[in-house]
Amino acid sequence: MTQKEIADYYSRLSNGEKGRFTAFLSMTLGGSPHTWQQKILGWARNIMGRPMSPVVEKELTSIIEKDKWRMSY
Repeated sequence: MTQKEIADYYSRLSNGEKGRFTAFLSMTLGGSPHTWQQKILGWARNIMGRPMSPVVEKELTSIIEKDKWRMSY
């Protein structure tokens, strides 16, 4: 997935889901939830910061495609 596709996916989430999603990214990939939020919001506005490493991009794509971040009870 491209950064824009990830940003589009994030924008379709409800506010509560956005928080859970960024918290999961923080626990899985490191960094703070706020940092992930700002990074994704920047991608949505076509503000490209440092490029994502291929490993992080692959893991982030896997998290989204397999819905790993959603908790099932």
